[in-house]
Amino acid sequence: MAEVSLKGVVKRFGPVQAVHDFTLDIAHEEFVVFVGPSGCGKSTTLRMIAGLEDISGGEIRIGDRVVNDLPPRARDISMVFQNYALYPHMTVRDNQGFGLKIAGSPKSEIAEKVGRAAKLLGIESFLTRKPAALSGGQRQRVAMGRAIVRDPAVFLFDEPLSNLDAKLRGQMRTEIRKLHEKVRTTVIYVTHDQVEAMTLADRIVVMRDGRIEQVGTPDEVYHLPASDFVAGFIGSPPMNLLDARTVRDGDGLAVEIPGGPRLPLDPEACRGIEPGRDVRLGLRPEAIAPERIASEMRRPFSFTADITLVEPLGGEALIFLEIGGTEVTARVFRPNTRLSPEKDVPFVVDLGELNLFDPESGRRLCGTRRMPTQ
Repeated sequence: MAEVSLKGVVKRFGPVQAVHDFTLDIAHEEFVVFVGPSGCGKSTTLRMIAGLEDISGGEIRIGDRVVNDLPPRARDISMVFQNYALYPHMTVRDNQGFGLKIAGSPKSEIAEKVGRAAKLLGIESFLTRKPAALSGGQRQRVAMGRAIVRDPAVFLFDEPLSNLDAKLRGQMRTEIRKLHEKVRTTVIYVTHDQVEAMTLADRIVVMRDGRIEQVGTPDEVYHLPASDFVAGFIGSPPMNLLDARTVRDGDGLAVEIPGGPRLPLDPEACRGIEPGRDVRLGLRPEAIAPERIASEMRRPFSFTADITLVEPLGGEALIFLEIGGTEVTARVFRPNTRLSPEKDVPFVVDLGELNLFDPESGRRLCGTRRMPTQ
């Protein structure tokens, strides 16, 4: 079994603490993605798991072994780097088998494993080429093949697609996910690209300033963000965040946007929230739409706003509007009518998609989204 467990892991570079009390359990065969902005500590954490960085405190366990003091070669891991790290004077075949050769594996075993990995990755016709004769995507496949031939307990990926163009990144995301379905092993993947995180992960670990901000499935971090930081980082466009205040609404509770609408809150979902509290209201762009083209919403609520700009994107459109003096983005799919800037346009918002955050701590207070039960 290839579980990975980190308990209170800390990393210091002199007076600077890069990783704070990192605690996480990763299950056997799970695909976990570390995501966050540059400098959040995600690559440093990955390098500590790999043994490329010493830890300053805590414990790292791979399987049933504590690996704090083990060198990388003894940890039963394989790592795919951002820059591919291929030997330019070697053929693809020799690059893929080099690690096994150094380990003293028989030639027949090396040939069998290299051939199997090449077939799996669709690079059989490249085995006699050198890296200079390959495209970026082909080089990345070679780097992945070099990791596969070692049959590791854990695969580690450090921003492997960041050097590729947008189209090739999309193709390689698909290839990596298919590869994980075929080669069932534990994967820890680092990226700053939230699209990669959403499409690849079983669970996402969102990091900020060396700390874990949230751990959850892609649906959970998207629809139920633990903080306004996660809300603003995950999603493209990100969640709209508006300053608001809770108020009494008859026998219930509502959230009021200064100069904007008053939105009723689900009393069960936001139990314990008192009226008169300053909050930050979060709304995903797809939870807002012009009334005349709104798709089905679970709990539609009508209001009016001014459209300031429309960005048509083919199968969807982004609509920029003002609510209480704050610019808000709405996203509609397959718009069936022409949209343009205009005043006092009827809009609807889905009351089943509201999120409230504390404006000081940023932590989530409540939300009206109910995730389906397993």
